[in-house]
Amino acid sequence: MVNQNREVHEKSGLNWGQRHGREPNQAYIPIPSAIHQQNPGFFPPRKHEFNLITDDGQSFVCVVAQDNNKALESSHDNSILGKYFRIRLGVPLGGKVQTTDLTQYGRDTVRIYKIDDETYYLDFSQRGYNS
Repeated sequence: MVNQNREVHEKSGLNWGQRHGREPNQAYIPIPSAIHQQNPGFFPPRKHEFNLITDDGQSFVCVVAQDNNKALESSHDNSILGKYFRIRLGVPLGGKVQTTDLTQYGRDTVRIYKIDDETYYLDFSQRGYNS
């Protein structure tokens, strides 16, 4: 969710919609290429829908997308995940996510667990509050 300097991307990732002509809540979770190299087949094929359940009980239909399968997106509406993370971080809907928002939240990464081929679990719990 952050770049190599541990800063939020200006116009990609959580801020994908912060570009001209985009819905400002649009977002995706970047998937590092190392994930695909170290664990091929962990994620389903590109554009194959799967359920993503979060540590706080939310559920989303998602897909892997973009060149080199580098993004996890909410299916059909890319703003769904963006709204989810903004609410979770206390960022106003449509607002730009800043590095300080993640710092104040206490986490700048997510952890994703594969339950089965159709279901994944996303942990974005605050440090010390893992369920």
